[in-house]
Amino acid sequence: MIISLRQTAIAALILTLGKSAEAIATPKTSSTRLFASDPTALFNADILRIASRTTTKHANFNPIHAADHAHRMLVQMIDMQTSERKTAKPNTETVRIVLKAFANLGGAQWDDAKNYNDASDKGSEKVNAVDRMENILIRWNDFQLQDSEDVTVQLTTDVLNLILKAYARCGYQKIPPKSLNGESKIDEKLPWLEPLSDRGCYAERAEKLLNYMRRASSDSSIAPNAQSYAYVVQAWSRQQPSAKMFMMKSKSRGAFGNDMCAARASKWLPLVETHYENEKEADSSTIGNIRRNARRILIWAYSDALDAWARSGTAGAAKNANECMTRIEELSVEDVDEVQQIKEQKLANIHRVTEDDNKEKGQGNFYGQPNVQLFDEKDVFLHPECPLFPSDQSYTSAILAMSRSREKGAARRAHQLLNRMLKLYDSGEWVKNRPNIVTFNSVISAYANSPEPGSADKAENVLNQLENLYFDEEKHQYNYLKPDVITYNSVVSAWCKCKEEAAVYNAENIVKRMEKRYDAVGVNFLDVSPDSYTYVTLINGWIRSGLGVTAADNAEIILRLMIERFQDGDDRCLPNQKTFCQIINAWGQCADGEDFPVRRAMALLDLMEELYNDGIRQLKPDMITYSSLIDTIAKSRLPNGSDLAFDLIEKIENLYLSGDTTMKPNAKTYSGVFLSLINSQQEGKHLKAQQVLDRMKKLKVDINAFSYNYAINCASSVVDEPDNVKMEAFKIALKAFSSLRKSSYETDSFSYNFFLKACRLLPSSTMRSKVVRETFQECCSQGKLNNEVLSRLSACLDPSEIRNLVSSGGGDVRNISVENFDPKYSLKAKKKRVNRSY
Repeated sequence: MIISLRQTAIAALILTLGKSAEAIATPKTSSTRLFASDPTALFNADILRIASRTTTKHANFNPIHAADHAHRMLVQMIDMQTSERKTAKPNTETVRIVLKAFANLGGAQWDDAKNYNDASDKGSEKVNAVDRMENILIRWNDFQLQDSEDVTVQLTTDVLNLILKAYARCGYQKIPPKSLNGESKIDEKLPWLEPLSDRGCYAERAEKLLNYMRRASSDSSIAPNAQSYAYVVQAWSRQQPSAKMFMMKSKSRGAFGNDMCAARASKWLPLVETHYENEKEADSSTIGNIRRNARRILIWAYSDALDAWARSGTAGAAKNANECMTRIEELSVEDVDEVQQIKEQKLANIHRVTEDDNKEKGQGNFYGQPNVQLFDEKDVFLHPECPLFPSDQSYTSAILAMSRSREKGAARRAHQLLNRMLKLYDSGEWVKNRPNIVTFNSVISAYANSPEPGSADKAENVLNQLENLYFDEEKHQYNYLKPDVITYNSVVSAWCKCKEEAAVYNAENIVKRMEKRYDAVGVNFLDVSPDSYTYVTLINGWIRSGLGVTAADNAEIILRLMIERFQDGDDRCLPNQKTFCQIINAWGQCADGEDFPVRRAMALLDLMEELYNDGIRQLKPDMITYSSLIDTIAKSRLPNGSDLAFDLIEKIENLYLSGDTTMKPNAKTYSGVFLSLINSQQEGKHLKAQQVLDRMKKLKVDINAFSYNYAINCASSVVDEPDNVKMEAFKIALKAFSSLRKSSYETDSFSYNFFLKACRLLPSSTMRSKVVRETFQECCSQGKLNNEVLSRLSACLDPSEIRNLVSSGGGDVRNISVENFDPKYSLKAKKKRVNRSY
């Protein structure tokens, strides 16, 4: 009675569905009549009808609901076996249909309203296809253990491939792989039969399942095929983190390298190749659906591996991505040639399919429902007149990998791939694929990162090509390909990195071009208003140009333009502290004895303080800002520079003492103050140097070797002063030198050089000679002797004393150098610094 009621209900449903009934029942025999004596087949037909809704999106139903409905029907069949109504018993096909329904959902996630998960997974807010499918397999396993006398469900390659597909499609997991050495452990258990904590990420589960299939390869029913290996490649590809993500989390991952997942994906490619070669040899049919489908699977596998290498951002990523892309193009050429042969023989007819070809493609009517073709064959259908081409995603991934590489020829290769994309798109055979703006931007970026001459000009040529395609009214197929701000910014960056003469002027012309496009009216308008990245890149270009005052002046003009645009309402143009500091440093580079660079730099600090007081909290001058300004003052060598530096350091100290802990000065800040003292012409600079050391001790600032050396040098710079002042300066130098020797920091060649210079402040006497000799001997024993120390020695001792000290006999000691001494005396010697006063 139960069966007849169900049959009646299905028959009524078929009558009311109209055209839908034709897709469910065969023309001659209804599914109800066909399976009246087979309850399992009847259930399977009903589950298939529901599960087939997961193949496409539709406004009237949700594929997730369809899959869940099919799942509930499977659970109902299992529950029936534990009751007295053992009518419809689930079999392999039942489970396969339900698994297929969930596999069709891809990486979708949804609320676990019914909580179908196993006990170890309860409480999770979201579930996906893997959660449901593993739960089904666990229930399946438990069901077989309870009913082992009449097992109707068996693992097959098709069923296991559905699990692999889910592992591959559900994507990246935050948990890192457990096997960090690139090899999964050998385990006889199926992944879903392990505790959840031991299953690993989806890629590891896929690899475990594939290894299980390989170990059981003697059982041909579960032997892995090309699709099995390809799904594992895809699973590892999805698990590959991006370079940015890896850098953010590298500390927690320890030795886990960012190319590990890409390497494990590539490891399986040779086996996919082997299956492809076997299928090519075995399939001798005219249309060749089997070998062409194997070729498509191989192309997909290489595409997934390519994506993984592109995301990894490692040193060899571009090379590996290029190898994958080359193989994809080779396979595409093979398929194009084969399709051309089919066309020439006029044997391809999509409307007439022979019985043999049906067998090739595995087509057939199950449960009286021809719509099983849509459900089961969607992934393997190939149009006999449409060749397999590389996808736009593959091209874009390969170009992205090359854009991050600085290898010679990488940018040229990326541009070649772009031109191939355009050629394919213009041919009209590329179906839904087309080049996108990311592709063009990546090629421009590749040229921007290339060290080869002429790269910036080539980057601009790509921009010109893009503009011509977009604005060409005859090429309407490119009206979607609109240049954006990133496009122009990449060209600006290319010119700013270029070392060619006047390159920065070309960068400035690109910015003006952006402004012109943005101000245009009608078809010439582009929403490409320069943003903060545009202006900051141009500022950096000017600073790196080496044009001195011109560079600093233009950089400041752009900075003030940014501020003006921000105050006019463009929030994208707000500069940051780093930009102010860069321009202050730029003024410092040209502040050699001139006061106007110092005035311009101090005006920038005043501007920052004014903007900060107006409420722009991001522009609060910090320690780096003040330190940069003090350095600029020191480099100016102004006579009153030390007064300006002391005013600033006093301001910093007051801010810190008033409670602003972020304004605690450091040794580098005080180094600029020391330098301003050394370069000044003020009296009593040695006393001020001692004051600086005292202030550092008061604020508990770490006094390092640089600070002590600066203090010694400052004290030794006293000239044309009375003897008592010179003695006072020497005592300060001696105190600093002694403190350095007692500290945790080592003396260096500069320490001995400056202290010997300070010894000249002493009147010529036996005591001075003794101090000089002992200092020199200590310098030699420490291995820190250099020519500058020898020069100071010559200024402190007369030739006879030097001759006795260095045991040179009667030779000339005026041109003595470190080459005349044992090499061990200069093992730790430092050379003179030419880029900073010391």
